[in-house]
Amino acid sequence: MNEETLISRLSIGKSGFFELLWKRMNEKGDFPSLSSAVHVIVEAMNDEDRNASDLTSSILSDFALTQKVIRLANSAMYSLLGGEITTVTKAVMVLGVDAIGHLALSVRLMDTLSASVPDSPAAKAEMAKSMLAGSIAQKIAVKANLKDPEEVVVCALMHHLGRLLVTFYFPEEWEKIVQITGGYLDAENAAAEKVIGLSLDDIALEAAKKWRLPAKIANSMTRNSDTPGTCIPGSAEWINMVASFSGEAASLAADGKPGLNTLLGKYGDNLLVAPEALADSVSAAVLDAKESELIEEDEPLSEGKPLDAEKRLEKGIESFAGAIKEGIPFGSALNLALETIYLSMGFNRVAAILRDGSSLKGRVGFGHGMPDILPSLVLQESLDHNLFHLALQNNADVYIEEVSDPKIAGRLPSWFAGPLTDAQSFVLLPMTFNNHPVGMLYGDWKRGMAQKVEKSEFAKMSAIRDLLMSVLNPRKK
Repeated sequence: MNEETLISRLSIGKSGFFELLWKRMNEKGDFPSLSSAVHVIVEAMNDEDRNASDLTSSILSDFALTQKVIRLANSAMYSLLGGEITTVTKAVMVLGVDAIGHLALSVRLMDTLSASVPDSPAAKAEMAKSMLAGSIAQKIAVKANLKDPEEVVVCALMHHLGRLLVTFYFPEEWEKIVQITGGYLDAENAAAEKVIGLSLDDIALEAAKKWRLPAKIANSMTRNSDTPGTCIPGSAEWINMVASFSGEAASLAADGKPGLNTLLGKYGDNLLVAPEALADSVSAAVLDAKESELIEEDEPLSEGKPLDAEKRLEKGIESFAGAIKEGIPFGSALNLALETIYLSMGFNRVAAILRDGSSLKGRVGFGHGMPDILPSLVLQESLDHNLFHLALQNNADVYIEEVSDPKIAGRLPSWFAGPLTDAQSFVLLPMTFNNHPVGMLYGDWKRGMAQKVEKSEFAKMSAIRDLLMSVLNPRKK
């Protein structure tokens, strides 16, 4: 029996359907990476001891995601909260782990879904409705003065997940569902059960379980047949209602159907948002959907050293100095210093190698291979004296343009050719506290990305290192 006709037969059952769904998603290649990214971001948001560092590292592991999160953190919605934001670390400090976590989830979800849309009018139409629903939800959350409007955006997007998965991976079955419902959302769950033996909510919740999504997001993925009454803005019930309203409003707008006034009457009072504000949110989202910061087409991003590297370092120094005046702890300062250098210079990876007893070990790192590479970055002071040790002992900043140069290769740590085998050029910035070496900052470019470091750029990287050390030694601020 052909696989394509299996789903039309209810005999494959629930487990058979999901087995086939995951198989098709894996073959596409985008959703497995989404599942991994979602898991890391959610884990970081849930772990109070490690969340900020892990969330930052997770975002920085994706070059495109990093640029989008920083851009969105500087959008009009957030700009009044903390001035210009140039790093993910600063974004987390200013806006909080939950806000940036939800922002990263929404961007990652949009990117993956956009890349997965099949070349069919139905799939593209449903994707457009999903994006429009997210835009409507965001505007409603802002009007309700929510601290973290991106949480509502994620929930609104995920509210559409069941229908998107069926549309993307079971187009013939989706066509039958649409024929039964006439395009009205209220009837889709029943129609899906008739066609495939499962409701769209069942499919969405199974995906939520597979990706281990937070309960509030998972709960927003189902559709209430009746509104639950007046809800407090920001509560799980309220978010679910906003997601439902946004989805229905987006569907009406995209299909050119009347009925918005009916929706306003159904949801307005219970959301504690004025009907006029809800209507304005829908109108504004429809007008600027193509220019929405979450769904706009991005300019191509290039890796490697930016043309304005020095200007970026200058802004980073200014931002870092401001954070120090506010009393930033050393752990956060270390993340901020590393990330500022990483993004400003376009390094392939950066790491902080810090003293741990008689040795120095990799403690924090961003970029390619991080954080898995960190345990390999160990300097035993009593065993060998290589270029890294000499830089520490002499408190000398170092730039190596070509690691394969025989004069250099023989003076590198024995482990360098393992985890850092793709490095062509690197920078070392020793860290000294009370005249004692305590570690170093490391940044490299891989082959094909290598760039020269100008004296002015080196001076500014050194200034960032000095600012970092001033956090340990206030007298030097």
